[in-house]
Amino acid sequence: MTVYRNRAAVAARMLEADMRDWLRGGATRGDGRLALFDQFAEPIDKTLIKTAVASGYAEPWFASPMRPQWTVCRLTPKGRAFLERPAKAR
Repeated sequence: MTVYRNRAAVAARMLEADMRDWLRGGATRGDGRLALFDQFAEPIDKTLIKTAVASGYAEPWFASPMRPQWTVCRLTPKGRAFLERPAKAR
């Protein structure tokens, strides 16, 4: 069993890693559209989306016509700059 001294820091690094993975998908598309589902067909965590929007890395684009509760987001210029910065060391 691993014991972490600072669980909040570990959670923040995990959130940042997940956010980088999600935002990279938008960087590869011309319109910057971000995925609604991950590689395992699971919905992207709402906390991750809200954090990215609050940070300015993503912006809501439009509501999905099939599912109005899902908001399609796209990558912002600030999000592209975030991806260009090196990731924090573990």
